Amino acid sequence: MKKKLAYAFLLALSAVATGLCVSFYLPAWAELLSMTPYLYILFTHAPKMRLRRSLAVGFAYFYPYYLTVWHWFLHMYPLDFTDISRAGALVVVVVAWLGLPLLQAVCAMWQTSLFALMARSHLLTHKNGAMRMSAPISYAALYVFFEWTQTLTWAGVPWGRLAVGQSFTPAMVGSASLFGSYIVSFVVLAVNGYAAYALIFAKRRERMTSIYSLTLAAATLMLNITTGLLCMNVARQAHGVTITTAVLQGDVSSKDKWRDDSYANLFSIYSSLTESAAADGAELVVMPETAIPWRINERRYMRDDLESLSARTHTTLIATGFWSGEGDDGETFSNNAAFGVEGVDGLDDEHVYEKRHLVPFGEFVPYEDLVRTLFPPLSELGLFEGTISVGSGPLLIPTDKCDVGALICFDSIYEDAALSEVRAGAQILTVSTNDSWFDGSAAIYQHTAQSVLRAVECGRYVLRAGNTGLSCIIAPTGEIITSLPLLTRAYGVANVETRDTVTLYVRIGNAFVYVCTASCAAIAVCSACGIYKKKRGGQR
Repeated sequence: MKKKLAYAFLLALSAVATGLCVSFYLPAWAELLSMTPYLYILFTHAPKMRLRRSLAVGFAYFYPYYLTVWHWFLHMYPLDFTDISRAGALVVVVVAWLGLPLLQAVCAMWQTSLFALMARSHLLTHKNGAMRMSAPISYAALYVFFEWTQTLTWAGVPWGRLAVGQSFTPAMVGSASLFGSYIVSFVVLAVNGYAAYALIFAKRRERMTSIYSLTLAAATLMLNITTGLLCMNVARQAHGVTITTAVLQGDVSSKDKWRDDSYANLFSIYSSLTESAAADGAELVVMPETAIPWRINERRYMRDDLESLSARTHTTLIATGFWSGEGDDGETFSNNAAFGVEGVDGLDDEHVYEKRHLVPFGEFVPYEDLVRTLFPPLSELGLFEGTISVGSGPLLIPTDKCDVGALICFDSIYEDAALSEVRAGAQILTVSTNDSWFDGSAAIYQHTAQSVLRAVECGRYVLRAGNTGLSCIIAPTGEIITSLPLLTRAYGVANVETRDTVTLYVRIGNAFVYVCTASCAAIAVCSACGIYKKKRGGQR
């Protein structure tokens, strides 16, 4: 019993430490050791684990991990940008904090069970029960597969990828231009895995094998850093047309932003910021998500105001708001949209980008009837009246400066959105987001980290405009060249270059994930066949 409690404590400690790295409370290098206790337990017992125990080990690690990653839900109390009472808000944030990590942990714990199955194969385990040196690589591949599956459904929300914890260390994430952020997660797992092996062999007093394991950990890390530095150098060599750009940060609270009478104040704020940025030479100006939170195409005076602002400042605006349409059933819907505004040509109606990844319980309620019946407060979280429609695909915003690939908020955490924009010809990427409900918590840095990864993966400058921050301009190397303080009204200006070159990752997409998936599937099938043959042999 004491041993089980000790293991449970180590698993929780490992999980919380890793979650703190992904939340930026611990430095990036700590993530290269934080998973070692978990992997030590897994690699020690995996070949003998039965289903129930393997699931218990997985849950004991992943639930504390996701609780730590999503702890910022508590910062959203009292949800004053909604009409929910304080008591209801408390229930909502606690349920969200406990519920989403529970959902993700229940899915993730199956990787531990699947690895226990793989560990029974002779490909991973010697006849004496000790695991082979290939085991850390195999588990890293399995982990990558499960990270990727989080992008497939609304419930996955790939917010807590291991690569997020490394995103502000450019040399570590440089390799993402080759194989995406998944290679960074793979490296973190492999380094931790071989560190765990070093402890396992040290306990067995196999000194040379322990040193060999540490050497493999160091070699894996150095190979990734060297590759990352080379990729950064390649990214710096590419050149294009230089444009002076600006990101605006209005610092308007969500409570004030959504008031019916707030338009005059909002437009005054963004007009003033645009004028100041233009005075500093800005040619292309990016606004935060729903800077003008109304259906722009239904209000001529709003359109006129934006066109007048663009004309008198001689800037091209990437403006944001809602864009209405009518469905086949005659019902009116809205899109969370971004669009270009140029003084002479005006607002471009034909190239309106529509957000493709909506925020669950913010812009839509999944299983709405069921949620409304079982937990009514959650169904009241939506900020918008009517239906918010999902965008259908990539759409460039052409300007006289460059072709812009616009992403909105949640779009930036899914690599497919950025990849499709670049494949369509985007020379610069923009990310317009709100983030005001994060209130300065770790969530803002976690969300910004996703934009850094997209910049490296796609080899594009990313202009990130957040309502309350973090607004910044990110180079294709992953380096942040301009950043604004959180919770301040300000603008940032920097020269960026258009890019027409594409990275290897843009060309091949998630081929690395597919290779990882195929290799794990092959080992699992091999192991299952071996188990089946043993059972048949025993029956005879």
